Amino acid sequence: LTAMLETVTYDMCKTKGGSVGERLAGPIALLKYQSTRSSWKIADECVQVFGGRGITRTGMGAKAEGFKNYVKYAAVYGGSEEIMADLSVRMAMRQFPKEAKL
Repeated sequence: LTAMLETVTYDMCKTKGGSVGERLAGPIALLKYQSTRSSWKIADECVQVFGGRGITRTGMGAKAEGFKNYVKYAAVYGGSEEIMADLSVRMAMRQFPKEAKL
């Protein structure tokens, strides 16, 4: 995930037009998809570690519960995971030759 983030960031800085170009739409969507999936897995594991305290809004589990809620909000705010995955696949397919078969 870190390597992908650095690659996309470098491309955004060095590509003419920045992040608005059609070439970077797919990698950015895939990066967003991967980061929200990873964050959700981390949040779920935090709740599992804390047990019942991981879902309380006060006390020891407040940070885990807050992170869990924030991750879901951030995932929906930038576009749902399914839409981002579909966009990244469609943009990648545009790069393949017309005669290529999958």
